[in-house]
Amino acid sequence: MNYRKILVEAGMRLYNTKLVAGTSGNISLRGEDEDSFYITPSGMDYGKIEEKDIVKVHADGTPYAEEQVPSSEWQMHLEVYKNYPKYSAVVHTHSTFATAFAVAREEIPLISIEMEPFIGGELKVAPFERAGSIELAKAIIPYLEKSNSCLLANHGVICCGENMEKAFLSAEYVEDLAKIYYYSRGIGKVYTIND
Repeated sequence: MNYRKILVEAGMRLYNTKLVAGTSGNISLRGEDEDSFYITPSGMDYGKIEEKDIVKVHADGTPYAEEQVPSSEWQMHLEVYKNYPKYSAVVHTHSTFATAFAVAREEIPLISIEMEPFIGGELKVAPFERAGSIELAKAIIPYLEKSNSCLLANHGVICCGENMEKAFLSAEYVEDLAKIYYYSRGIGKVYTIND
């Protein structure tokens, strides 16, 4: 498997679908062994990232190549891989509508038939912690047990999957569901599936 190629292509798709702006967000893949994972570099434009720029990181957070700098959120990705063997890909976005709910610290209830099969249920909001911190990395873990995605208070979204395609699909659904929830609330009463 060409991990670097997958991440470069997914990064371009992330930018082109407007799930991120500028250099925000980051994506990763679990490596070929328990000691490694691959992640997008820190502060680099998705349109300029090449395969050589993708950072391979040891499980202790140090890059295999000393001169490379992984995304500042590498700890969040690492904690997911350490705690959930079922996940081999992580997509972290700052998509507009979903992040708006994260800023309002408001979860998105079970409003659509897509939520259960593609996300695992309702979208909860993990508590606010400083970006790039180990506290944030640990805070998200309980929220990813039932659902493969959650909102990060005042920050964005994290979506996980058994491969990049599934993690990315979840990220797309999260943003779409956030839009649907936002607009449906403007129309009138929102009925959840549980109702």
